Amino acid sequence: MKKSTFRLSETDYETIQRYFLDNFALILPSDITDQKLSRIELLCRDERIEGPLNLLTTNTRNDVTRGLSKLISIFTINHTDFFREQLHFDFFTSEVLPNITSDTPSIIDNDIRIWSAASSTGEEPYSILMAMIDFFGDDYWKLNAGVLATDIDKEALSKGINGIFRHSKVKKLSRKKISKFFSRLNDREYLIDERLRKEILFRWLNLNVTKFPMKNNFHVIFCRNVLQYFPIDIRGQIVQKLSNCLLKNGYLFLGISETYIMEQHDLRRVGPAIYQKMN
Repeated sequence: MKKSTFRLSETDYETIQRYFLDNFALILPSDITDQKLSRIELLCRDERIEGPLNLLTTNTRNDVTRGLSKLISIFTINHTDFFREQLHFDFFTSEVLPNITSDTPSIIDNDIRIWSAASSTGEEPYSILMAMIDFFGDDYWKLNAGVLATDIDKEALSKGINGIFRHSKVKKLSRKKISKFFSRLNDREYLIDERLRKEILFRWLNLNVTKFPMKNNFHVIFCRNVLQYFPIDIRGQIVQKLSNCLLKNGYLFLGISETYIMEQHDLRRVGPAIYQKMN
């Protein structure tokens, strides 16, 4: 990318940093790269505004404007893969799914609620869904299941909704999974099966809210590799809110390096960055 001639004053960037911290609890880097400056310049041109400060609004709890959404996308990190941290998915299929279905008399009676709380471009929720289909087989389609996928980056969510993934992402999967769950569009892209796309509900959500707006609690929550971008005091608050959204004996998966769980969260460690709610 051509080096940007667009510049932000130190004061303006500090204003953006403070805004992201106050509204989304996200810590932006101390310096801004030329690549991000180029994207901000294009954004300002597209929105026909003088600078990014014009995008900062007060309504960030329930939704954000299109321009602010694009600014968020510039600063969020969407590094993810299918079946990232395979040991988590091994535990999910060997321990979690058998446990949450063991008390019901038939497969049809199973209501399985799963939330991917930092879903990014969709690889995680689709991996969860593929693991469930592999575990239950054709019986999966008799379940009242599916996955709620939320993120603060609307552009990332739109990619998950489209279900189109680069060859470099899909090639890491086994040939069996590729043939079972994807169709090839061209040399560079694959489309995930329509039935899977209909099983995931993608929604925008700011994790920095007083209470999450979910009506029902979940059997499983994945919130991986996002806490590290929050201030330390906010991390504990988010973990507590996630715990509040779990059913008793439900499971919380965090990123492998994100070990911020304390006993007051009513969670006990049952695996590497895997926790179970006790009451």
